[in-house]
Amino acid sequence: MDTKDKQEMMKKAYINAVDNMVISGLDNEICYIVIRESMKLYLKGHNVEATEGEIVSYIKSQVEILHKALSDYEVGAKFEHIGHEKM
Repeated sequence: MDTKDKQEMMKKAYINAVDNMVISGLDNEICYIVIRESMKLYLKGHNVEATEGEIVSYIKSQVEILHKALSDYEVGAKFEHIGHEKM
């Protein structure tokens, strides 16, 4: 499997793992473990070999992208104009 195909499968495995709404209420550390293990199972089920280091690195890169995307976003600001306390 070439690198491009492997990256595409890593992406699919990550999306499959984070699409589970159960993880949204979990502690960050437990959430990370669930995502990592879900990705391992997805990749294994699709006969894709990936080291734990590769999976961890992929998760970290996705979390970094998410943090950058949310860095200038504030939930409270949207609700202030309708009389709600800042969240």
